[in-house]
Amino acid sequence: MYQQIACHDGFRVLKLPYKAYNDDSPPAYNSKLREGLPEFSMCVFLPEDCDGLWSLLDRITARPEFLHEHLPRDHVPVGKFRLPKFKLTYMSSIRGVLKDLGLRLPFDPLLANMTGIVGDDESVVPLCVSEVVHKAVVEMNEEGCEAAAVTVESDDDLGFSLYCDYEYVPPPPTVDFVADHPFAFFIVEETSGTVVFAGHVLDPTKEE
Repeated sequence: MYQQIACHDGFRVLKLPYKAYNDDSPPAYNSKLREGLPEFSMCVFLPEDCDGLWSLLDRITARPEFLHEHLPRDHVPVGKFRLPKFKLTYMSSIRGVLKDLGLRLPFDPLLANMTGIVGDDESVVPLCVSEVVHKAVVEMNEEGCEAAAVTVESDDDLGFSLYCDYEYVPPPPTVDFVADHPFAFFIVEETSGTVVFAGHVLDPTKEE
């Protein structure tokens, strides 16, 4: 098995691409769909020390370029590979954030104008937005891991020769990636490099 893994000083990074389309769809449909869809990857930053998550996060947040500079670019053979199932849910009000960004009229009961939603009937009680809630869910399970699996095709020629006309290049060493202690993860949009979600798992033994 091959995975995109990079080994750095004190930590390792795993990159799992998300599946952006359905393989069961007709080929023509797949190509058109892929051209219009962004591509995302989950990038897992695993410290080598069991208690090294916070110092690793300090390094990641110290420089904006740190995360992208340390993402893996090559597929390497994997020995031990374990990534826990987990499901993280985050929900919070973003009303204050929107108002700080300048979006105030929808929240004002006197100035809000919702006629485009409820119509312009004078009998309708004027409406305004009282709350905006943002909820995000990230789940990793067996299907997610399978969707990120990589199949590597061998192009080696079959046969033998009495003369060595090429320099032997030993295969790369296998790399282990065992996330059995706290780690951080980031969901990155590949084209722009934008981090669209960030989180961490403190206890990989729990599914939620």
